[in-house]
Amino acid sequence: MNRWCLAILFINIVIQGCLSQNGKECTDINNLDNQRLMSLMKAIVPELEGKRKGDAGKIGVIGGATEYTGAPYFSAITALKVGADLVYVITTESAAPVIKAYSPDLIVYPYLNTNTVSKIYSLLNKMDVIIIGPGLGREEETLKLIYEIFIECKKLRKPLVIDADGLYAVSKNLSVLQNYPSPGIIFTPNYREANKLKQAISLNDSNWFNYWGDYVTVLVKGSEDHYYSSISSYSWSSKYGGSGRRVGGQGDILSGALGTLYNWALNLKVCDTGNIFQLAQSISTFAAARFTRECNYKAYLEYSRSLTTTDMLKYIHASFESLFNKEN
Repeated sequence: MNRWCLAILFINIVIQGCLSQNGKECTDINNLDNQRLMSLMKAIVPELEGKRKGDAGKIGVIGGATEYTGAPYFSAITALKVGADLVYVITTESAAPVIKAYSPDLIVYPYLNTNTVSKIYSLLNKMDVIIIGPGLGREEETLKLIYEIFIECKKLRKPLVIDADGLYAVSKNLSVLQNYPSPGIIFTPNYREANKLKQAISLNDSNWFNYWGDYVTVLVKGSEDHYYSSISSYSWSSKYGGSGRRVGGQGDILSGALGTLYNWALNLKVCDTGNIFQLAQSISTFAAARFTRECNYKAYLEYSRSLTTTDMLKYIHASFESLFNKEN
């Protein structure tokens, strides 16, 4: 047998081994329960060896205002600490120096105004996943700018995570994101924000989340998290972990973690199904929700009622290790 035959034989063995492992994780993929999701979320984490800067993700966060500098920081620093290589923050001129002062690890641009739209558009091309909304504010000029950014992201088919005031913007212009193309969008409203979206579209039935198309999914956060997908078998609910301490800013940690995890899931193309984008959304959202609850739980054990979102940042590494270590 010559060396080429041996090489082909070796490659086939490796492929069969991967398929076998993937097959175990993907058995009955149309019946996702929490145990299966726990297994799949570990599979999306990329190896560190043999990577170049940027391979693990370039995440964008668009948000922040004079009054709200913490929210975009929490989202961005979480995306970075979970494992993205580069995180860009596009914020207002007044918020930029404050966010820079919080961390030298973030790349901060003071371009969130109508005079620098072209600069924002040029940055969007760099980003693998874009998080829109943390600390954004509700000024009329800001909302108009965000609608322009939504339209540009739609043209570029950028994966989005939309939270907080980004959701308020959606509720005031429902059609701007309708029929958004794959890979799609993940909305992350809390219970009140979800109700405002429902009221805006005048739909209170169980399929209200389908209003924006097949590639827009929704995580409704609360004491029990509920995730809704256009593929009903990819929907789930989970309430494991966390604590009764519901301090502001936890949603920003979730959005940042989700930005990184969503990108990983899209890159891995886990499980060979015809609905790879919706599956990636489901797995990454479950992972981000579980991760945020774990950070909250671990921080609560130490700080109890005095727990703040800053305290939760200290438990990112420990929470990641306990949830994503494949040996656990």
